[in-house]
Amino acid sequence: MNSQSTPSTCAIRTLPERLLIFAAILMTGLATMTTNCADPDLWGHVQYGREVLHDGVLPRTATWTYAAEGAAWVNHENIAEFLLAWTVDAWGSQGLPWMKLSIAAMLLTLMIVSAGKSGAGWLATGIFVTLVAACIQFHWHFRPQILTYLSLAAMLAVWQFVFGEIRLDNETSAEETISFTNRRVNWLWVMPLLMCFWANSHGGFAAGVAIMCAYHGLICLQLVWQTGLKHSRLLIVISVVTVSSVLATLVNPYGIGLWEFMLAALKLPRPEIADWSPLPLFNSEAIRFWGLLTAVVISLSVQRSRLQSAQVVVLGLLLWQGLSHCRHFSIFAIVCGFWIPRHLQAAVDAFRSTMGRLQPDRVTGGNGSMVTLITSGLILLCSQKLSPLLCEVPVERNEYPVSAMQYLQDKNLHGKVLVTFNWAQYAIGCFAAGDESMRQSRVAVDGRFETCYPREITDICFDFWFGTSDPAQRYRSPQAPPFDPSRALEFKNPDLVLLSRSQGPSLRMMQQHTNDWVLLYQDSIAQIWGRGSKYANSSSPYFLPAAERRVTEMPQIGTVPWPAFPAYESPSERFTSREISPLHANAF
Repeated sequence: MNSQSTPSTCAIRTLPERLLIFAAILMTGLATMTTNCADPDLWGHVQYGREVLHDGVLPRTATWTYAAEGAAWVNHENIAEFLLAWTVDAWGSQGLPWMKLSIAAMLLTLMIVSAGKSGAGWLATGIFVTLVAACIQFHWHFRPQILTYLSLAAMLAVWQFVFGEIRLDNETSAEETISFTNRRVNWLWVMPLLMCFWANSHGGFAAGVAIMCAYHGLICLQLVWQTGLKHSRLLIVISVVTVSSVLATLVNPYGIGLWEFMLAALKLPRPEIADWSPLPLFNSEAIRFWGLLTAVVISLSVQRSRLQSAQVVVLGLLLWQGLSHCRHFSIFAIVCGFWIPRHLQAAVDAFRSTMGRLQPDRVTGGNGSMVTLITSGLILLCSQKLSPLLCEVPVERNEYPVSAMQYLQDKNLHGKVLVTFNWAQYAIGCFAAGDESMRQSRVAVDGRFETCYPREITDICFDFWFGTSDPAQRYRSPQAPPFDPSRALEFKNPDLVLLSRSQGPSLRMMQQHTNDWVLLYQDSIAQIWGRGSKYANSSSPYFLPAAERRVTEMPQIGTVPWPAFPAYESPSERFTSREISPLHANAF
């Protein structure tokens, strides 16, 4: 049974034509959403994953930090980090773009197939796949969150298969469609397995649980409202699957501790993190939002095209979250990509009918060759756009301190390093790839943020980097010490400071402490300062003469292939697991 099928879904008569159009839609989506740039956290994700795969233990406390040594680490991204590390080990850095492309292809394939099963024609499907891909693009990086997007797509595909035909607008439509849903409801037992995978891949599983509970709960409420308890088996299966799926998220290395961490973290405001800021609505990036919203409004404008009540509520909540926090807009877009295409098809059909035209998507013998020509050309164009993005991951010299890290290596400068937040995981990767002395280096804090760093410690560093305690710009913990931008220079006695020259407050703070710190290196984007008692004291074994200091305005231009590590004298493989030390030995 397929109550939403229309002639448009059957218009492409031959298998080759269907495959060509499927490939064209898929390639268009891939070309739209694929980017290839180094993410600030990529080095850390690969390093942390590789360490666990190599050592066979999962750290219980923070690693590679001097400021939070011994702090508990709740890593909710283990599977994603294993995948990233395995990809680099097995295929090298060039495997990373292909891994990300494969995940994108799986997500879009689920969307295209679900749209077709719901009754959407190829035009409506293509429009929504392209719009959704454009909305996802600005968050489609080498990060664990891409597994959240894939997991969400898998959940929506299961729902389309099970609930795609159910209509609960009135008792008559409910009775007509529930029997079909009953025959497929056992497929919901995929959900606990999916939730277990999701909970060990990325913190976005919390959003997945919320969406699942809302949708299942609303389906059950509407079912009871229209038919009472007549279909108790269906109600029981949905309820038990929901509870089982929530419990499945407890199958993780931290048990209930993962949820305790997630709930505590979700309560904290994050004005200093761009991903948690409201979605901009009036800049060039907002075009994709308005395009998607326009398509949704047009799709739902046809009176006979109605969303399930549960879908209306869920979409409304997701739109609110997407507007409140831009990182959630991708979730709203993906859900639209599964639930709205059939409604756009209804709008297209209504428009064509009104204009007195032929039914859409019908391919006759006379225009089959035109379809082949257009789709083949589109596939070729998309392939040309994708091919240069699948060779290597470029690291921009004007974004990352490639030359500064080379200087640290050349001069054997190591120890406790206060590193600009967005560069800290790059620094960790470089330290791990270095010689024995470099592998002893540690950063203050990095992108793991609340997963292992107490907020009062990150506040000390953010005081230094931001130079303000303005609540509009950042959140400070009530447990944090009084605001003092200079405190980070003495907290746990760092040896070196690597900072971005774009961070004016920290630059000014260093200029105010030239009695205690000496500038060792400078280029157009970075500075390295050393503690004066070590590097400016001629009696110190670490003394660095003025002639060996490099203070220039050398522009940092061009790119280097990821991982962009310093050149080492030893040609041996450097990106390796840390050696187990007492700091790291306390593991599961």
